[in-house]
Amino acid sequence: MTSILFICALAEEKQALIERLGTRLQRHCINQPLSLVVDQYAAGTLDLYVSQSGMGNVNAGAKLALILQQLSIDQIILIGVAGALHPSLKIGDMVISDRVIQHDYFSSLASGHYLMQPGELILEPAQSVNYDPILHSVQSPLQLSALTHRTVKVIEGLTASGSEFVGTATRKQAIHQQCHGALIVDMEASGIATIANQYQIPFLIAKTVSDELHSDGTVSRDFSSFLINASRNAAIIASLIISKNNH
Repeated sequence: MTSILFICALAEEKQALIERLGTRLQRHCINQPLSLVVDQYAAGTLDLYVSQSGMGNVNAGAKLALILQQLSIDQIILIGVAGALHPSLKIGDMVISDRVIQHDYFSSLASGHYLMQPGELILEPAQSVNYDPILHSVQSPLQLSALTHRTVKVIEGLTASGSEFVGTATRKQAIHQQCHGALIVDMEASGIATIANQYQIPFLIAKTVSDELHSDGTVSRDFSSFLINASRNAAIIASLIISKNNH
């Protein structure tokens, strides 16, 4: 049996997913003080686990580490919603990524700002030469690329992540330029990627655009208005991943 752990930050994201998974087989109580539980489902040859982390990289990383201490997981998939960093992306589009860059983890030196992988440190510009700040997933045993759906547009690209709700077009544009042309930004992916890599478990970020890159104003209205629909699209793609790997 192959086991997949789906992590959702928000209750709306988790609800949209579990509505597609049928009857829950078991609930694992991972940590009572943190109210951390993992619900277990099955689909053919797959063991499916679903947990809600709460918002932010700290919540996501800490809770994933606790889960991995108790459950044997073959693949970690973070699903939910994210903000668009490129004008070609529209609300409801899905971005799939096995690469994450943390936009708020950098070394601020007199010569400039240098993005780093979490846990590492650049102390002088020479250390940044040929340095890769992107967190790359280890190879997955599952089929996770070339996903297509008749109603949801699916794009593969880089995810930027940090402890910030990015609510203006100006800030989004800055992150896009700073972060190697990342397509979306969220608040959990780098926490998931960091812990997954330390455990040498493949990760995938599958996030639906909930707020576009507008030419003016803020994006918070988009997020509030389209959260439910975007969460449903994320669940659709999660179901597609399940069916594609259910042999």
